[in-house]
Amino acid sequence: MKLDKRIINRKFIYDCFNADEAREFIGEDCFMTNDIELFKNLDHINVYKLDKIEDGFYNEEENEYFDFCLPVRWLKPEEKQKQYRPYTFMEFNDIFTVGRPIKFRRKGNEGWERYLILNGYRHEQRDDRTITYIYIGSNPYTFDELFNNYEWQEHYTEDFKPFGVEE
Repeated sequence: MKLDKRIINRKFIYDCFNADEAREFIGEDCFMTNDIELFKNLDHINVYKLDKIEDGFYNEEENEYFDFCLPVRWLKPEEKQKQYRPYTFMEFNDIFTVGRPIKFRRKGNEGWERYLILNGYRHEQRDDRTITYIYIGSNPYTFDELFNNYEWQEHYTEDFKPFGVEE
């Protein structure tokens, strides 16, 4: 497998066989995923803080274990990945219009693009928090779900972007 050119050395991608060696990176930002193939292009992997190592590489904020971990420090210095966060409702509305199509796909799934209409949204109150559901086609998505799992393509370009803004 050919790795993203920003990765200094493949030995810095940790998995279940060398997880103990990654303990020194607890508390640091790391690329974490369950799909080894995504290391072909780091733009398809989210960066999380490595909180602990048990049955995988754990991020407390996402409450999720991942199979693979690459500490950000092991990228070529001039090539560090931009950091993103999910859109807010206002930021999303500035880019996308109800009634217009959105071309999007699951992160890293080239050739499996969807071109569906943005049908609307709804806000829901839960535990003093507002959760917004974006309806693309007939499916509802939260901003976190879109950010973590999908990417979209702007008209007249070939590049896919994260559902989020650069921090």
